[in-house]
Order: sequence, then structure tokens, then C-alpha cells
Amino acid sequence: MKWIKKGIVFETKQQQAWMCSHAQCPTAIVLPDRIRIFFSARLESQQSLPTFIDVEKDNPQKILVLNPSPVLERGRRGTFDENGIIPSFFIERDKQLYFYYAGWSQCKNVPYKNYTGLAISNDNGLTFKKYSEAPVFTLNEFDPLSATGPCIVMRNNVYYCIYSTGVAWHEIEGKLEHTYQLTFATSRDAIHWEPTGKIIIDPNNEYEADCKPTIIEYNGMYHMWFSTRGSHNFRIPGKTSYRLGYAFSEDLINWTRDDAQTGIDLSEEGWDSEMICYPHIVKVDEKYLMFYNGNGFGKSGFGYAELEF
Repeated sequence: MKWIKKGIVFETKQQQAWMCSHAQCPTAIVLPDRIRIFFSARLESQQSLPTFIDVEKDNPQKILVLNPSPVLERGRRGTFDENGIIPSFFIERDKQLYFYYAGWSQCKNVPYKNYTGLAISNDNGLTFKKYSEAPVFTLNEFDPLSATGPCIVMRNNVYYCIYSTGVAWHEIEGKLEHTYQLTFATSRDAIHWEPTGKIIIDPNNEYEADCKPTIIEYNGMYHMWFSTRGSHNFRIPGKTSYRLGYAFSEDLINWTRDDAQTGIDLSEEGWDSEMICYPHIVKVDEKYLMFYNGNGFGKSGFGYAELEF
């Protein structure tokens, strides 16, 4: 499989006063007449809030609407999402749209903690109400540091969630860097989850961080793409900056990693020439489209690619 890059879709250029930079973690839903792509823009404070654009189904580079306001606000002081909200994944359940998002809170001894919250919409994502002030993926015996970036798939009437669990904080050149690996949890109602603690993708070394998986089922096999980086100098162009990894599975539990089959890499120049990260795949009619970030963790915006079998 190979991804054919189609180009950039959107870049934040302060189209609204609060949108100072970034269009991070594009996460899409497919509506009957359009694709709605949620992302987080950064405030002047560098904290993030989510909004969306609507684009044409046949031409995702044609923007129909830019929603002018955040669809969720930060939590009150002391809650897990008091310092920022970033989209992770959507599912439809009971004719409602479930919005899983990363909530950020700044800390004293480490830079931040992030866990996964849930908000619910009854109008296809125009408005949301938080399910709770508490996260649905939170501190537990298997996830002591963080739990974020879920991708949720139903199999045999059970929801399987692949997400990142925090592994360690490494001090590198005087700066603390977080590493995280992919694990999974299961649920019957998509709200109450049972984590397993099983790491499903073996890292290449202790400094690797894997996150934001996206999964499709094709020809009886599950195919997963995810973001992967190192911890040394990953913010600048180089071998440790974000790329995409790939793995496949028959049961969503046991995965075989094969990054050589990822099918997409950096461009020679332009908005995604330094890193690619935070992918999200949707099926539009008979096509699979991947929306993803490029340079600067979304500072250069997001684009899309189409899967070629």
C-alpha cells in the first residue's frame, strides 16, 4: 500500500483572533455532503482549543466553512483539561457523536500531564457537552503517567481502544522529554474502559515515543499507522523527528510492526519536509483519505493523502 500525497488543506493564519498558530491533530468525520475536520489551534499562551473546518468530499482542499469559535473550552482550575484540549478520535454511538480528546494540565515537577476526556454531540459536532470533568482514560495501575491519543474499533460487540500510555520522563540536555508506547483497553459502552497494560508495538529503543494511531480494516486484516519519534533533538529536522510507523494485526491485540511498509514519508521540500505526524484516516465512498500534520507539530498546517492499493 502506498499513500499518494495530495497537498496541504489548511494552515492557521489567525483567521480568528484567538487562532494564533498551529492546526494540530486533524481528526475527521464524514457527513453526507462534506467532511468535517476538527483540529486544535493555539492561543497566544500556546494553550490549545479545538474547532473545525468543513471541506468538499470530492476535493478536501476546497474549504466550505471555518468554524469561528472553539467547540470545547478548557476545564476549570485543577481539572485535567485546564490548559488545553486536542482532538483524538470520534465514534458514533446511540445516534450521538462521541468526541475523545486529550486534556492537558501543566505541572511543577514535569512539564505536563495529559489524559483523555469525552464530550458528546447531538448535532454532528457543531456543539459538544463534556461527559464529565474527569477523564475517561486516567491514572491507574497501568497508566501512571499519561493516557492519550485513542483510536477505537468495534470487534465482536466489544470496543477496542489503542492508545498511548506514558512510560517515562527522560532528562535530555537539561530538558524533560516524555516517552509513551501503544497499549490497548476494552469496553462495552465506550465510556468505562478496562486497560490491559500490554504494549502492542515494541519500541526500537527506550527513547522512542509512539502515539496517535489510526486503524482501518481491509481484506480481513487491521492496518495501523501511528506517529513515532525519538527523544533527542526531535523538534528540529533530523532522524529523530516525527515519522509514521505501520503495523498489522488479525485481532487488534497482537500486532506485527513493519515500518518499511508505511507507504508515506517526508517530502523533499515544503510544509511536510521536516516531519509528518498525527495521522487520521477516514473512508470517503470507496477511498481512504489520511489527514496528517507536517512541520512543527502542526504549525505548518495539515494536508491529506489518498491510499493506493
